[in-house]
Amino acid sequence: MGKDRLTGIQPRTEEEKIWRPLYHFTPPTAWMNDPNGLIYYKGWYHLFYQYNPNNCDWASMHWGHAVSEDMVHWKDMPIALTPDKDYDCHPEGGCFSGSAVEKDGILYLFYTATTIIDGEVRQSQCLVTSCDGSHFEKFEGNPVIGGPPEGASADFRDPKVFCWNGKWYMVVGGTVNGTAKDGDGRVFLYESEDLYHWKYRGTVLKSNGKLGTMFECPDLFFLDGKWVLTCSPMNHPEYNKALYCVGEMDFENCRYTIEKIGNMDVGFDYYAPQSFLDAKGNRILMAWQNGWLWMPWCRDWGPTSSENWRGTLSIPRKVSLDKDWNLCMYPVEEIDELVCRKIAYQMLEVGTKRKYLPVAENRSYRLRLMLDVEKVESRDLEICVLGKGHQYTMISVDMIGQIVSVDKSVGDCYEKGRMNCPIRMEGTKLDICILVDRSCVEVYIDHGRHCITTNVYPGKEQTECWLQTPYKTAVIDYVQIDFMKPFWDTEE
Repeated sequence: MGKDRLTGIQPRTEEEKIWRPLYHFTPPTAWMNDPNGLIYYKGWYHLFYQYNPNNCDWASMHWGHAVSEDMVHWKDMPIALTPDKDYDCHPEGGCFSGSAVEKDGILYLFYTATTIIDGEVRQSQCLVTSCDGSHFEKFEGNPVIGGPPEGASADFRDPKVFCWNGKWYMVVGGTVNGTAKDGDGRVFLYESEDLYHWKYRGTVLKSNGKLGTMFECPDLFFLDGKWVLTCSPMNHPEYNKALYCVGEMDFENCRYTIEKIGNMDVGFDYYAPQSFLDAKGNRILMAWQNGWLWMPWCRDWGPTSSENWRGTLSIPRKVSLDKDWNLCMYPVEEIDELVCRKIAYQMLEVGTKRKYLPVAENRSYRLRLMLDVEKVESRDLEICVLGKGHQYTMISVDMIGQIVSVDKSVGDCYEKGRMNCPIRMEGTKLDICILVDRSCVEVYIDHGRHCITTNVYPGKEQTECWLQTPYKTAVIDYVQIDFMKPFWDTEE
């Protein structure tokens, strides 16, 4: 199979891999982390992402690029940003994370330029423009923001730009009273009339020693009558990898009043979420489906380099606020376009003996269940995926204690762990959606009021899926298995 005549990119194939997902976005090759510059522009969804095209380790950040007409089928494009200027060219720096906006038909990309001069890290905010979404030009006057505000550390990154009431605003993550390792996290606010000249306005979020030492990848957006502020805190005391706040924003006085704080996803792997608006005006989130705990300074790089790739993005999630201002997230309805076959059951009785579901050798599917607690004699329902014998990843639903847990302690050849998610049941009905994709497991409870996302690295023979109870029985109103096809075009 030859290269695409338009992009020059080698087309993807359905070559069998143990861990490489089929319907979650991964890089063509090599290393990927944060999603960047998510935007709907001139009829296409643009996905940029942190990318090291040279190998499967983090180094010298570029911006990879892919486009889609529906947010689920993606086409690889040439690299958008390369670290080639004195302000962004360094093996331990490059073109760090950022965002995108459109003005008068022009696409504006903002990113953090990172370099090291005389042993000191220098981070600044820079601008790139494009007239077509394919060719990109760095602004000759870069950087547009040369460094952090007075009193802040050199950790100053991940600009998210948006428009409100005719003015442009930018939130940037940072820290004070130390570094990203030991300081106090901050989200700074800037204002502009033209996207080229920026004025520092103040601080919209402070850690005050409670929320983390550094706020990476901040985002601020208006949703259902409230202002939602999200970020990925470093060294959060409760292992919160993606924090959200709900409140009121006073731009004139640069004051953000927090009314609620929550965890966007209680799993192991959900970092650096970024939001954008789809073609219908819905707020959508995508995140890096990984976490920094397995980086070299913590343990190691993870096992997927044997397949010449590292890094996965979550399925795009439509976000909303419920009546109590809880952030709810659920896979976009466009994911239905990737379903190639379905199997459904009604009033399925489950007991202590494993009830195997017919997934065969398929390790990329969506499992949906509707459960009436009044039809459950057992306290727990156990849903096992990517299993074989005594090896599996278990999703356990405790109806009495109202806790859903994901446990990969006996199913992961790489790392062990269990995460518990308290749920708030209203009534007796509970819906569960589980996305399984070779090395990805995403769990959505109560239509996205609770989310648990993790990576798992099972053996190739671990393909089974079954339901069971620890004692007595449970009757599940509805079970559906949707088999998924790849996110890329497999036609030659």
